[in-house]
Amino acid sequence: MYQDLFPQYRQKRWAYLPLGVLAIAEQQPGRPNPLLDAEYCRKWVRRLHRRYRVTYSYGGWFEDRSTLWDGHYLTPENSFHLAIDFNVPQRSRVHSPTDGKILEVWHDPDTYGGWGGRIVIEFKPRVHLILAHFGSIGVATGATICRGQFLGNVGNSGNNGNWFPHLHAQIVRGPYRQVDGYGEFSVANQRKFPDPFTHWPPHLSAVL
Repeated sequence: MYQDLFPQYRQKRWAYLPLGVLAIAEQQPGRPNPLLDAEYCRKWVRRLHRRYRVTYSYGGWFEDRSTLWDGHYLTPENSFHLAIDFNVPQRSRVHSPTDGKILEVWHDPDTYGGWGGRIVIEFKPRVHLILAHFGSIGVATGATICRGQFLGNVGNSGNNGNWFPHLHAQIVRGPYRQVDGYGEFSVANQRKFPDPFTHWPPHLSAVL
């Protein structure tokens, strides 16, 4: 999937990283969670990339992030990530991985836990792709787009809830307006928010 979103990084080394598990080593009993500091979190992800000898990373679908974001607004029972994050630098160019129609272009001003710049693409009837944490967006609501089309640039910590730069990719079956990026672990949520990486082109029909 990253090959379509970031064609400029196609030849770079990528790896899946379970950040929810790796965050345990950063915690110290009785002390505040250091990963809630955006600069610390950014450096932590860069250290992980060096450790695993990769340039960029991805992961997070239905990952338990109660340790990663301990002390944030998320409650432990609602700390399961409903999407995939692509951990790339700020200002990285993002391209559409699919043909579709832009249903929404929106910027959330909440820097504590918000979406930042958000695009919603309908690529099948009532099946949507949410891409979020943009700093700038180059498409408009109502536009018909093609696979490979430039969409915008990844934002900074102020566009992603005050964490490290990344692109959030979330598939939603049915209504999308009231969904969050996190929720409880349940079969219903796994059906409503299927794994984007598993179901990506040429397997988009699998989410129907």
